[in-house]
Amino acid sequence: MIVRYPFLALVFSLLLMLPIQGRADSATDLVFSTGVLDNIPQQKIVTYDHMRLGPKDSGLHLIVNGSVSLTVVAADTGGNEAILEMRDNGILRNRTPFPVDGGNPLVMAFLESFLRSMAQITGGSPFYLRNRIKESLRSGGQVMPTTISIGGETMPATQIAFQPFQHDKNAAKMGDFAMLTLTFVVSDDVPGGFALFSASTPMIDGKSLYRETMRYSSLMDQE
Repeated sequence: MIVRYPFLALVFSLLLMLPIQGRADSATDLVFSTGVLDNIPQQKIVTYDHMRLGPKDSGLHLIVNGSVSLTVVAADTGGNEAILEMRDNGILRNRTPFPVDGGNPLVMAFLESFLRSMAQITGGSPFYLRNRIKESLRSGGQVMPTTISIGGETMPATQIAFQPFQHDKNAAKMGDFAMLTLTFVVSDDVPGGFALFSASTPMIDGKSLYRETMRYSSLMDQE
């Protein structure tokens, strides 16, 4: 069964389409910059490993062996479009087309997945959580240089981190999620611009209540 999430995808599409010019914060610029799909070669597939861990008693759909793929193809209406596919144990769960000029759709897909997971675990309103996330992404996060390793080569990258609920008025009701960290790692050396997407609650006694990652894996030929 292919699962689609049109409402939240639309919400983050609108957020992603906000003008980049005029934003003062470099963290927001880095996450929502446009044109990042231009360096994905034609006839190639950008792949990511996808993992989602959380409490089993929450009913959360856990993902141990997931994957995400992104391709840029010719659209039926002319021009190009980005096709994002999400799989769990090889089974296709989501296939969605996106415009190529609105930034990297993996940002939307990851935020959508994280929000649904948090709402499932906490029982919180997805509308309230969505608005807090939007405010946090607009107000900016912490930016620091880092490196990534791809194919045995070390490459420069930039890490952007947000803690959207740290100062929220309802943080006391959110448990471990009050200190959740959203992390993005971007690099010009990665097709599509993103090496890592991560959402995680803090480690307590060696365990994290919730952790989800999409990590760049490879650039493959289309079949």
